[in-house]
Order: sequence, then C-alpha cells, then structure tokens
Amino acid sequence: MLRADLYEKSIPINTYISSSDFKACGFHTREEFLNKLRSGQLKPSHCKIARKRFLSLLWAAKPDEVLPEIEVLQLPNPGPTGLFPINQPKKDSPILVSGNSKLTGEVLTAILSTTLSPFWYLVVDTDGHTVDMAIVYEVLTAERVMQILAREKADQIAPESTLFLPGFAAMIRDNLAEQSGRSVKVGPVCAAELPVFFGNKHWKLA
Repeated sequence: MLRADLYEKSIPINTYISSSDFKACGFHTREEFLNKLRSGQLKPSHCKIARKRFLSLLWAAKPDEVLPEIEVLQLPNPGPTGLFPINQPKKDSPILVSGNSKLTGEVLTAILSTTLSPFWYLVVDTDGHTVDMAIVYEVLTAERVMQILAREKADQIAPESTLFLPGFAAMIRDNLAEQSGRSVKVGPVCAAELPVFFGNKHWKLA
C-alpha cells in the first residue's frame, strides 16, 4: 500500500519540549530525549512527568503511534458535512474545522478518540478533497465555512466558540474572522500535533 503523506514532518516538536520534560526523563539535552522517544525505547514509567504529557509528546515525535495508515487515492472521496459534537461540547467549546474527505475524517477520528475534552467538529464541503488539495483547488474558503456554520445554526448552539483552522488553511483566517465575527486561530498541519498543541488543560487524554 502506498501511504498518504499526513505531514508528520511538519510538527515542530522541539518547540513543545521543555527542559523540565527531558530532565524528568534523565536526559541532559532535548536532542537526547527526542532521539530516545522516537526510537520507541522510552516509556512513561521511565520518566517523572505525567503520563498524559508523555503521550502527547510521543505522538508528536512519533506520529505513527497514533495515526492510522491511509492509502493514497487518486480521486476525491467525499463524506458527510455538518457540525458534529465530540464529548458533549458546550456553547464555548472549540470548533475544529476540516474538509469532507473521508480520509481526513478517518485521521481526525483516530486523533479525537484519544481525548475526553469537548469539541465541535465542523466538516466543510470541500468536494471530498483533503485539506491540502482543497486549498489548492480553492474549495476550502471562508465562504464555504460560513455556509456550513449558518446551515448548522452554529451561532445558536456554539455562539462563543473559537474556530480552529487546519494549518494549510491559514490564508483564509483573516477573511473568516471578519465574516464570522469570531475568534479564528490556525492549528497544526498534522493532526497528530493536536494533543500537544492544545495541551493537557484543553486535551484531556482518554
């Protein structure tokens, strides 16, 4: 099987590892800690940091631990669109924006299964394209996000929620913020970065 590129190498793992992280695992440098983490030889029991923190760093450093194997497809594979609740979200829970590629959905479902934290999952009609290709073909736009927000009555059920765009969609952030009147932030390119991006406070591990 020819695996799809899930952009694991885009994760800036060094920016997330603090000196207290690698020292708690008995290492003198960030590089030593990261090499051991990526080798698969380092376990939570070897470190004096919380297991949740360890796992979020592990998944960012070694994404294949949490990402499913996705086959490269030549054609778009559209799935359903809508605003889907994850873990009983409230009116101010974060809204994760993505496209309606079934492959993207499979990846995000795997990542979201690791958390007990509440989120809204907004699936925009991108004609079945993955996010990277949706930007290329200009089918992940502020206008399309606004259409699905209106259709799903997001202003009523999640009026205080911040929108989190996938990293590839950074170019539509300002336009979307202006049109929606919401806070709009740019998240990671690779889904495996989400746990460490949100941190232990906002990504409670299952």
